[in-house]
Amino acid sequence: MSIYVITGGTTGIGAAVRNSLLEQGHEVFNIDLKGGDFLADLSNREDRQKAIQAVKDRYPDGIDGLFCNAGVGPTAPPRLIFSLNFFAGIEIAEGLRSLLKKKKGSCVMTSSNSITNQTVRRDWVDMMSNVMDEERVLAMADDIPRTLAASAYSSSKHALARWVRRVSPSWAVDGLRINAVAPGNTTTPMTQGLTEAQMDAALLIPIPMRYGKREFLDAQEIANGMLFLSSPQASGINGIVLFVDGGIDALMRSERF
Repeated sequence: MSIYVITGGTTGIGAAVRNSLLEQGHEVFNIDLKGGDFLADLSNREDRQKAIQAVKDRYPDGIDGLFCNAGVGPTAPPRLIFSLNFFAGIEIAEGLRSLLKKKKGSCVMTSSNSITNQTVRRDWVDMMSNVMDEERVLAMADDIPRTLAASAYSSSKHALARWVRRVSPSWAVDGLRINAVAPGNTTTPMTQGLTEAQMDAALLIPIPMRYGKREFLDAQEIANGMLFLSSPQASGINGIVLFVDGGIDALMRSERF
């Protein structure tokens, strides 16, 4: 039995990961706003530190894996998007790195296949991943209109993927692996409330593996990719961004890899 920690493991993709691990007989500690083993608002820096300390108190001998999955979608306020999708993920990962090191564990971050589209604002990405000053970034986010929330979302996930790539060599020196998964449109509580118009917009680019069908990927399909990256079977994989999007990224960027 191994010990895993997950953020955002109550619903959606996180729940699929957590349930799969539990079915395999592992212990899973879920940090979430609702329904978690430890309740925390990870957009709040104080709550992040409390969550990190709770894990350290519970598992002083180390953990085998970490899934930084908590996040919000492209309709949330930009301030919340930046704080939860980017800053919370890296703070939890770095905060629990010492526990992962004790067991030579691995970390999987949830990014998005939107990181390659034209909504990404490179200046916002640079502020997050180069400056990395949360207070300054969130002050900037307060001036972003809600109409640009989709750009805030893709930019936050791009910055997260960039961070994973940048830190992966230093993690590897400690015997650790860190990777990211980039899901496409997935059926989760976050997407089940879409209007017909929003669904049409989301399916403007059809999912090749779902061609001709008005449906998203299943949360378990994303979870399977995350579970693989965290497993011993992926022992040689470090610093990658794995697109689990039914082929959309390959369709849109067939000449880049």
